[in-house]
Amino acid sequence: MSAAVVTGASRGIGRGIAVALAFAGHDVVVGYRSDDAAAKETASMVEAVGCSSALVPGDVTEAAVHRMLADAADEFGGLAVWVNNAGVSVLAPVVETTEADLRHMIEVNLIGTFLGMCEAVARFRGAATRGRIVNVASELGVQAFPLLGGYSATKFGVVGLTQAAAVELAADQITVNAVCPGTAETEMVAAERRAQAALTGESLADVRAGTLAGIPAGRFCSPEDVGALVAYLASPAAAYVTGQSICVNGGSVLR
Repeated sequence: MSAAVVTGASRGIGRGIAVALAFAGHDVVVGYRSDDAAAKETASMVEAVGCSSALVPGDVTEAAVHRMLADAADEFGGLAVWVNNAGVSVLAPVVETTEADLRHMIEVNLIGTFLGMCEAVARFRGAATRGRIVNVASELGVQAFPLLGGYSATKFGVVGLTQAAAVELAADQITVNAVCPGTAETEMVAAERRAQAALTGESLADVRAGTLAGIPAGRFCSPEDVGALVAYLASPAAAYVTGQSICVNGGSVLR
């Protein structure tokens, strides 16, 4: 059985991805920053499917953490899939975003993804593996929204890294794709809503309703929606798909 690494897998979209990959037959290395209880819950869900799991805590801005994630995958018989999902956001007008907040988003969202890609490629090449890399960007990585300009910039960067790496790694039979989720009701989005309500004076209910009104499908993105797309990109059926940034957003952004 092959192994998949998923960063930011303790909850939300990362958890949905981890479980979907387990259903596809992968043992899963659960990467997370600090919430042991939530990470153990994800691991239990992976194991309930019949796959093995390993927990690796740490900050994705540190290269050593990515080495530990890859080492854990090796214990399962070898790395096959690497998903860079860990991310952070700050909601604020562009010119009111603090330098510290922008740097933090760059470090986690962009450099964290870069470090994960580098480690995955080193392991794939070392084992002559036709590996799969999936980077979790955002629909804001293909179209910027008001009040999330800093976050959007980092996700545009993830899309750029994805495209360049896909072209460079095609000869190694390594595919690199990005998934671009729409709005999911995660803890990160809940924090964004609170910030938006504070900035605009709207109620949380009105902020939520306004976002939902912009989604033609009439519902928010679920972790399972994103997990299904990642599992496809990691499957044999997607062997010829690389360099793509695929939105899973109910039609809220079209490209």
